[in-house]
Amino acid sequence: MIVGTRDPFGFDRLHYHPRSGAAASGIRAVLRASGQPAGEPDAAAIAGYLSGERLVGRTVLRDVRAVPPGHALIRSPQGLTVQPAPGQPQHADLETVLRASLQRALDSGKRVALALSGGLDSALLLALLRELGAQRHVTSYVLVTDMPDYCERDAALELAAQMQANVKIVRANEADFVAALPRTTHAVEEPMFNLHPVAKLLLAEAMAGDGVEVAITGDGADQVLRRDQSANYLPLCHALFDAASVDLHPPFVDAAVVAHLTSIAPDPDKQCLRDLGARLNLPDRLVHGPKRGRLAPAMDLTALLDRDRAHALADTLGLAAPTLQADTERVLWTTLSLLLDHFDSLDAAHCPT
Repeated sequence: MIVGTRDPFGFDRLHYHPRSGAAASGIRAVLRASGQPAGEPDAAAIAGYLSGERLVGRTVLRDVRAVPPGHALIRSPQGLTVQPAPGQPQHADLETVLRASLQRALDSGKRVALALSGGLDSALLLALLRELGAQRHVTSYVLVTDMPDYCERDAALELAAQMQANVKIVRANEADFVAALPRTTHAVEEPMFNLHPVAKLLLAEAMAGDGVEVAITGDGADQVLRRDQSANYLPLCHALFDAASVDLHPPFVDAAVVAHLTSIAPDPDKQCLRDLGARLNLPDRLVHGPKRGRLAPAMDLTALLDRDRAHALADTLGLAAPTLQADTERVLWTTLSLLLDHFDSLDAAHCPT
């Protein structure tokens, strides 16, 4: 029997507890379903997170596994097993399938918003919403941080003005990012190397506070067009919007859109999106300019980073003691400590004294 199938690029999470047979989207949900404690950390998997060489199918907990993208979880009398479940490419018209995905969100009967950055992917979705006559009814949310080389306020507001879209600015500073890091870590249930995912949670929480129920985002275009199945970002986005009780609707990971995009050659430069953007009169900088990857700048994690705790944790896991000099290392060890402490607290609640 098929318990569940994970999409090819890992947008939907699927975890399981082999000994109990429980399965659910997230790790905590699996533990609740299994009735089991979190148990011991998986030192090898954690080493993979820290080195950037993640172990497929493993989590920070030894007793909880993750179904890899493009695989199905099968239940049999012998227990749970994982089998490949490859997607089926199917050529279509890109604009048509993107429009159909957007229309489904608009027809949901729920309050819908768009997460608008200054980049090509969300700009393309805003242009298509304009074509559908919905750009003034779907508020465009723009996260404004004023952080150099990270904040996309000017580019996003220029797009919104061009498309005559209604805009809601969400302001967040470094203190907001740091304060939200524990909530972010608990939601994604894995160590992170940069604080960029925190921006997703801050945006999702702002939407939820305004009564938004469905968030359209440009997430997934890069992963699908690069054929990147590492699942080191998309499931985090999904988990963060789930944590804010907002349904995340990224058209680029819609099944029909993925089927089309995987029917053509890999397109890491996103030429197919640029061509569509040109037809929709997007600014020249988006149609012809270089792609700019954005990571959050280094932030002061002093309030959260316990260096003694990090060194003790490394010793317990049999890992080299971190120097905590580089920002990436500080973020990884901060989020790892937050996550394992969180699971320890769940175990304490599971086994009261």
